[in-house]
Amino acid sequence: MKNKQNSAKKLLEISVFLGIGTLLITYIISTTSGRVASFIPIISEMPFNEPESSIFGTGLGISIFSFLILAQIFHKIFKPLSKEINSNYENMNDIIRIIATLGAICGIITVNFNWNTYPILHGITAFILFTSFLVWNTFAYLVLEKSGRGNNIRKYAVYAGWVFYVFMAIFSVLDNLELQNEKGDFFYRMNNPPTVDTERTIYLNITAFCEWAMVFSFYTGALTHRKELERIQI
Repeated sequence: MKNKQNSAKKLLEISVFLGIGTLLITYIISTTSGRVASFIPIISEMPFNEPESSIFGTGLGISIFSFLILAQIFHKIFKPLSKEINSNYENMNDIIRIIATLGAICGIITVNFNWNTYPILHGITAFILFTSFLVWNTFAYLVLEKSGRGNNIRKYAVYAGWVFYVFMAIFSVLDNLELQNEKGDFFYRMNNPPTVDTERTIYLNITAFCEWAMVFSFYTGALTHRKELERIQI
């Protein structure tokens, strides 16, 4: 009975640890096989081959779909809290639910339509995924903070997520500008994902590091919501 009452909390834990496990397994298989540079790959360049592609798409797809379900649960949890703050937060709660749902759907598309095959679709959906998750995490932090349920780890995870997101964008642009000077095409990287044989510039490596750090800040922040999901049944 207790496990049933904590089913939402269990789903959050499954979503987080399945996501982390999938990333690590994909990294280990893709790098030890010699198909991907060990330091430091863009997350999206890892699943270009099998079995990495199936592991990546299935594991992260389930993880993100679990968050889609959790977003609906958190909408209900935040509803009375946001109403107590003010009407703006109450309205924002409805909007954030839509944003989180859209982001999760885009995330499932992202992890199943690889960069090397569907560069434009993958790039657009990945951007929506990352941005929507940052927006949701920020809103969740603000609602809980204003409701007297603050958490320092959650706060720093949100700050870190935005910092790494901004730096990832900046160094990605710098990498593209460098390639534009060499190849004459600003979108060369989008249409030509890095491989194990690619000469990795400092800009590309920092972009990859920031992406990994941002994603792990998502997972760290997500685990701070376990308390809110106690005794919540799906």
